[in-house]
Amino acid sequence: MFVYILKTAPFLRIVIPFMLGIIWPLPLLFVIPGVLFLLMLHVGIGYLPLWVRFKLDVYRGIILQLLLVCMGCMLVDAKEKCKHHLIKAVPDEVLVGTIAAPIQSSQYGYRTVVELQTKEQLLIYFPPDSAVMAIQEGDRLLFNGAVQLISFNGNPGSFNYREYCATRYIYQQVHLQTGHWRHISLPKSILLRCRNSCLQIINQYIGGREAGLAAALLIGYRYGLDREMVNDYMQTGIVHIIAISGMHLALIYGCLIWSLQWLPIPSLKGVLIIVVVWGFTLLTGASASVLRAAVMLTVVTVGKFFLDRDSSTYNQLALSAFLLLCYDPALIKDVGFQLSYLAVLGILLLNKPFDSKSYWWRKLREAITIAIAAQAITFPLCLYLFGQFPLYFLPANLLAVPLSTLILYGEIMLLCVQTHWLGACLQWLLIMMNTIVEWIGHLPGALITGLHISVYGVVALYVCIVAYLAGKKGIVYMMGALCLWSLIVLPEKLQRQQQQVMIVYNQPRHTGIDFIQGHVVQFAGDDSISADMLRAARDFYDADTGRLAGFEQLGHFICCGNKRVVIVDSALPAGRPTKKFKTDYLLLSHNPRVAIKDLQGFYDVGCFIFDASSSRSRIEEWKSECYALTLRFLSVPDQGAYVVNF
Repeated sequence: MFVYILKTAPFLRIVIPFMLGIIWPLPLLFVIPGVLFLLMLHVGIGYLPLWVRFKLDVYRGIILQLLLVCMGCMLVDAKEKCKHHLIKAVPDEVLVGTIAAPIQSSQYGYRTVVELQTKEQLLIYFPPDSAVMAIQEGDRLLFNGAVQLISFNGNPGSFNYREYCATRYIYQQVHLQTGHWRHISLPKSILLRCRNSCLQIINQYIGGREAGLAAALLIGYRYGLDREMVNDYMQTGIVHIIAISGMHLALIYGCLIWSLQWLPIPSLKGVLIIVVVWGFTLLTGASASVLRAAVMLTVVTVGKFFLDRDSSTYNQLALSAFLLLCYDPALIKDVGFQLSYLAVLGILLLNKPFDSKSYWWRKLREAITIAIAAQAITFPLCLYLFGQFPLYFLPANLLAVPLSTLILYGEIMLLCVQTHWLGACLQWLLIMMNTIVEWIGHLPGALITGLHISVYGVVALYVCIVAYLAGKKGIVYMMGALCLWSLIVLPEKLQRQQQQVMIVYNQPRHTGIDFIQGHVVQFAGDDSISADMLRAARDFYDADTGRLAGFEQLGHFICCGNKRVVIVDSALPAGRPTKKFKTDYLLLSHNPRVAIKDLQGFYDVGCFIFDASSSRSRIEEWKSECYALTLRFLSVPDQGAYVVNF
């Protein structure tokens, strides 16, 4: 099976080594001499006698594969040099950029992305101000503020927002103050005008909570989605419905093929299809999954309407991956890119055609097989990335996918006819789909969490999938992969039983400390701290709440094992003790009006910790005092959550 795929898909032999070079890029110091040596070797073999060249043909193939690996390494280096520029703005310098994303609400105000005239992108945070809502995508922004690296809270198991932004070549952020910015409205591009027109029609004829879902289904505009609604779709494993994906583009492609049947000129039909496909791709923001589908459909269209020939779907998939990675090698880190290609590959490998006299029975079996195939092939990666599994993904897909297809075609019709009765029908369908998804998402055991696996587990599970496809011969490899995974996981499990960890969490305006011994965790701090943050960290350490044997807490004094922690959140009492209290850590929280030199009169401190519940100005004062007194300290808002083994 795999030999046949490699023979019919030559681009697979190109894209695999090319991707290896992107995933594990080597320094140019080694790559350039390697490329020169390989080229000389390849050319040298070409001058040898024919019978020698025939014997060395295998080695020439290996040389070409290594050159593709080097090509991937060099492309990553070139892109990083082109994109990775840090802004060093001098004080009072006015920066000018273009708004590159719609204004979104954040925890303390609003945020957006600005592209400077030098092509670097900055994450901009605005204070709560009604004037911010007048800013639109495509406007010019003049601003002045301190440019900083994007922060990461460092909480164990939490989402690394800094790394996420880095995959989009955004490395810095600016927190603007009121009066330190001004925007200038500019004429919008054709794509922005088309998108705004679509949003206006959707809001006018559908409206309400469902308008955000309708906009996400049609043009991938997710900024109006209700957060609880998104959670329901994630819990049922059908979030791909509200995120524009290859499925949406395939539906539009099928609609185009049907509607252009009357056109007698194949080449003109192909040009129209390609223009509409890429126009829709750009209109939706050109996400990785849509780009994959657009490139594949372009290849299919060119072959069908211009060259009058069909090609292997595996070859189309590999070609699209190669072209997209040449355009932007960072796409390989994009979760949407990974899941999109894996899902299509799973459908190609695991989906088997069914012969049945009943049309509806055949379609039902196809829908079931496609849903299971896509879920099976993405299952290991989803466990690694999200640590959860939607138990009822199959009924959710069988009910929501046909409804979303009907809604998508209805929205396209709404853009053409713009009638209130059609908008009311679409709103009713959207309400029905949301109700079904919400009901499934709240069934007992709808989402199984805490299923995190390591990279070794991902590799082992994919080896098992490949072994299953290989038939009886693959059983040995499957058992070997599972045994090797068990041997790798066993030492980690034994280490978890002996772990002793203290975590000072990084959440603004809150204090939280977890003490972990083995698989038991005990908390000290504010009850209002984020439960999701605590759950992620405890899943990461495989620990659950309980009572620690060596844990004692008396007010603000905590003793766990051989570590002592004192929490100071108010002014110190009058007078000084005759003997200092010795503590390993002194945690300053909730802006106490104390000075470090006064604390030294009460405590013999090993390390001062400033958590995120205190203001920036107060933390800066404490830091200055610690520098002057040469004391050891750690600032949680600056350095991230403090995690220490004891």
